[in-house]
Amino acid sequence: MKKFFYVFFSAIIAVLSVGFVGCKKDEVLAVSKGLTNYEIVADFNDETKQIIGSETIEYLNKTGDDLEYICLHLYPRAFRKTATIKPYTALNMAVCFPNGMSYGDILINKVQINGEEKQFEFVGEDEDILKIIFGFCLKKEEKIDILIDFLIDIPNSTHRFGYYQDNVNLGNWYPVVCEYAGGEFDMTPYYATGDPFNSSVSNYIVKLSYDSKYKLTSTGEVNEKIENGKTVAEVSAKAVRDFAMCLSSNFLVQTEVVDGVTVSYAGYKQDENTGDLLSVSVAAIKYFNETFGKYPYKTLSVVKTPFVYGGMEYPGIVFVSDSIDDGVENKKVIVHEIAHQWWYSVVGNNEAKEAWLDESLSEYSTAMFFAANDGFGITYDEIVDDAMSSYLLYVDVIQTIRGEVNSKMNLAVNEYQNDYEYSYMVYVKGVIMFDSLKQTVGEKKMIQGFRKYYEDNKFKIATKDDFYAAFKSACHQDLETFFEGYLNGSSIISKIN
Repeated sequence: MKKFFYVFFSAIIAVLSVGFVGCKKDEVLAVSKGLTNYEIVADFNDETKQIIGSETIEYLNKTGDDLEYICLHLYPRAFRKTATIKPYTALNMAVCFPNGMSYGDILINKVQINGEEKQFEFVGEDEDILKIIFGFCLKKEEKIDILIDFLIDIPNSTHRFGYYQDNVNLGNWYPVVCEYAGGEFDMTPYYATGDPFNSSVSNYIVKLSYDSKYKLTSTGEVNEKIENGKTVAEVSAKAVRDFAMCLSSNFLVQTEVVDGVTVSYAGYKQDENTGDLLSVSVAAIKYFNETFGKYPYKTLSVVKTPFVYGGMEYPGIVFVSDSIDDGVENKKVIVHEIAHQWWYSVVGNNEAKEAWLDESLSEYSTAMFFAANDGFGITYDEIVDDAMSSYLLYVDVIQTIRGEVNSKMNLAVNEYQNDYEYSYMVYVKGVIMFDSLKQTVGEKKMIQGFRKYYEDNKFKIATKDDFYAAFKSACHQDLETFFEGYLNGSSIISKIN
């Protein structure tokens, strides 16, 4: 998730522009049965900034169809020199590559299915999908073992995937099976706008070796030892939607336990505010536990790292940009990313097609948190008023220059003209929509709707229909027309709303 900074901008700019994810043994362990299993063994070379490794996937065909081939996302290929769809834009390229343009890639050396070597090809709109033809029919509910040997080049970048100064961000770095729906694999490219990801929960065992100057934060239970002069981390995570790590030679980590969850904040050794940011992280877990339902994992790590956007969520670990020097904004980003542990990590959605389902919910959940926690110097009214005033300013500027404004919240991420349009429609308008919902049904029923949505869709990939159904059940009224008015842009937003 890209955390959006509210921007009061000129007309010209407007136009141009771990911890342990162990399990509560009663729930996560139960869900982990019958899932696809990933096992990755890899070595990070600090001199070359490469990862060489192998990945074994025990794939369970739960598509409902018989399959003759499988497709996997190779997200690092979006960073290769010949990529035509870039995960960054001309507007943020300088921040993404502060040391100048740099490229990354993933090279596939070998693919085996059930021990037999297979041919493979790169397909998809930007050839960033690995297609493996089985040579046989994989029946429904049958399993296969997929072995992939790979070499990864990490770009000198502040993106989800990249290294810069003392840190290495490893988000969306390994081959991952594409989701399957409607008779086909989802081969959505790595678009620059939003989070173009869509994945089911799976189980992971990852063994990564690296220079001992680094400290690792990660999705999953981490056990470290020294072998041949390097640190070897053995990591396991059950029933998680994604798997990310961050390495740094400058981490200072503080932890605190709340509601049985070990919350860690990994700041830098020279930081003086680590304790304060850990406190807001702990308070966020406690509030969301009480408001939406229990966080099902045992730990959560909040990690400060070079990052082109404000923050990014992964199961059990969130990245927060070290470029944020405003204390209020830093707290907002942390709370927003932690809210994503409920809206994306546990309750999944197709982030490329229905981004509002996790981003709008997380942004409004942030406002809810500060409404209930007034000790952090941020109020609900400030967030909502800021959203309303900045949204109306944006609409006024765009109407003046273009003559019309796209006010749809329900577009795919690549259908927005730029990051500004996406951010105002999905983040800012999302706050306005849910504040209006609160006024329509009352705070109590609204929270009951969130709780119902969470409880009914944990560990699944939810859709807007699931969201509507949860609120209809909780509020005892059909709110589809209300939501659709905001989503399709037909509702008129003004100061009197």
